[in-house]
Amino acid sequence: MPKSTLLAGLAASLMALAPANAGETGDSKVVLAAQAGLAAELIDRTLAKEGAANIMVSPASLAAALGLASLGASDEGKAAIAKSLGFAGEVKGPEKVLDAMTGEKPAAADAPLATAVAIVFDDRLVLVPDALAMLASHRIKPSIEDLDGPTSVEHINAWVKNATRGAISSILDAPPGGGFVSLGALSFKARWKTSFEKESPASPFQRPDGSTISVPMMHLAGDGQRFRSDEKFTAVDLAYAGESYSMVVVAARSGKGVGGADLKALASWLQGEKFEAAKGEIFLPRFSLNDGRDLMPVLNAMGVAPEKAPKTEKTGDAGFPGFTKENIRLSHVLQKTMIKVDENGTEAAAATAVITERSIDPTLVRVVADARFAFALRDTKTGLLLAAGLIGDPLLAGE
Repeated sequence: MPKSTLLAGLAASLMALAPANAGETGDSKVVLAAQAGLAAELIDRTLAKEGAANIMVSPASLAAALGLASLGASDEGKAAIAKSLGFAGEVKGPEKVLDAMTGEKPAAADAPLATAVAIVFDDRLVLVPDALAMLASHRIKPSIEDLDGPTSVEHINAWVKNATRGAISSILDAPPGGGFVSLGALSFKARWKTSFEKESPASPFQRPDGSTISVPMMHLAGDGQRFRSDEKFTAVDLAYAGESYSMVVVAARSGKGVGGADLKALASWLQGEKFEAAKGEIFLPRFSLNDGRDLMPVLNAMGVAPEKAPKTEKTGDAGFPGFTKENIRLSHVLQKTMIKVDENGTEAAAATAVITERSIDPTLVRVVADARFAFALRDTKTGLLLAAGLIGDPLLAGE
């Protein structure tokens, strides 16, 4: 009977006022392209499955947790995980995310972004001799726990709370059971480079079901922002102080809003490509969101688990021969996310633009998210997509 393996990916996005633009390396562009494709796929499939008004995922924390697991996977497993994470034909892609999430030293307490990964093995699991050295080469020191016992829940949840700077208090409700638990976490807090106006008057916002609500609408106008638009969508790339992080907000020109199926066509937008500096006006609803789910069903449909590999004399039928010769399989991929956006950018991000009655300057770019809109928060240096989602009801906070 195969043992279960739990992968927990989580993200806390905490931010405030700020714009960004940093140089991207070849690797960071590869990572960002994969993460944008992953976000679009996850959100589209989750929306079709759940029909929720608001959905948020963290491609970075998910890829880190799965990338950590893939270090021990079979060749077939590595290829399946890489493909499901958007790295088609690039088996080592998940390792690039993992390495970006494991710095040589911890982030400073006041750093905008803090990331962490961890792996916990069950104390009855027999590890292969090279497992610990292989993990050490990626700056990872595993823990050993009784994963059937209640203390494992306490210890893992405490790690989560610490790694997210208290933003997410837990990921597990019950002991995960042995095999191993692979974790990826992040916390983000920054100020906008250019703050929104202090007053946020109530404005109409159309929900996905066609009903209309009144939401606090933030407003920002002037030079200094980067925009992109076509006949269907308008978008802004909002930078944070320090020029290393930014958030893309995409709004639909029609009242229907941005749908899950639109995101694949908008992948290059979510990556911040082809945006140009212009004079513009932005309307975003103030909002917060707590979200979470088991992503395993969606990831299974995306091919994260390989077809059963042929049994060999060396590894038997082990799914993770780099860790153990025992028969282990993926069973759950749990993720929790949170984000909060206001005029001061105190915590996390999301965006909405609302149309006003003032006369329109024909040279002015206007981003008006008065219906469901998309957002993507990225690290412009590493290419990590920290959080992405659709907001169809800014007043619905979630969990």
